Amino acid sequence: MWLKSLSQWRSEGVPCALVTIIEALGSTPRKAGSKMAVRQNGEIAGSVGGGAVERICIELAKEAMAQEACITRRFESKGDGEDWMPSEGDKALGVCGGAVTVFIEPVLVEPEVVIFGGGHVGLSLAKYCELLELPYRVYDDRPEFVDPQRFPGAQSLMCGSYADISSVSLSPRSYCVIMTQGHEHDEEVLDQLLLNREIPYIGMIGSPRKASVLIRNIQQRGGVIDRRVHCPIGLGLGNNLPREIGLSIASELILVMRGGHPGHRRLDWNTEAVRSGASITPPSTASSD
Repeated sequence: MWLKSLSQWRSEGVPCALVTIIEALGSTPRKAGSKMAVRQNGEIAGSVGGGAVERICIELAKEAMAQEACITRRFESKGDGEDWMPSEGDKALGVCGGAVTVFIEPVLVEPEVVIFGGGHVGLSLAKYCELLELPYRVYDDRPEFVDPQRFPGAQSLMCGSYADISSVSLSPRSYCVIMTQGHEHDEEVLDQLLLNREIPYIGMIGSPRKASVLIRNIQQRGGVIDRRVHCPIGLGLGNNLPREIGLSIASELILVMRGGHPGHRRLDWNTEAVRSGASITPPSTASSD
């Protein structure tokens, strides 16, 4: 049961965690190896014993997902009717007592890029996604622009009207990029994506002048432009040719996905601090060397 739910949540891009009893001593409701899958909203599949143990494990699972880190906890019961409680150490157990240790592992969901518009820049961005091993999907209202020969590495190719993109399944892992063949279509897509609060990123290609018109139209209809919207999209890398624009967009996507820093990594080797080795790592970033 837990495995089926875990697989389904992962395929849907839903953050989740797996709780496993790695040690069971004495009298315990569940034995070592018992598992429970926990969804971000607290929904569970499987069991690690019920009661306080399960309630606390659900909260710890949410914490593990938020921190993207594993957590280990030990619970004890004296066996005299008291509920199971967390323990900080290995204490002696009573005759009827028990202890369980759980290991909570977040199941990280890989991000994907959803490209609305399969034109020249969309094609360029798709190639960078393949190079970076980022899963991507493409949506366009023109059948010839979602041909498998044009996007051989796409997870899926979708053709339909930009006026209704409800058929596109989106999740907290979906980073959406809008680059259709016209301002009207861009506005249609942006309007709809803003209503989906799960999407972490919405990027739209275009000049500040174009963006101001589209955004003003949406705001006049009661729409809210939040911090997820990146427009004009991409980092300032030159942005002249489609491949350069694609690179700038891919760079911004990685920056947002990985929580990177937009500054240069270079060091000023003419400063005394760097020459002496006192300041060898650029601020706000870590060396990969």
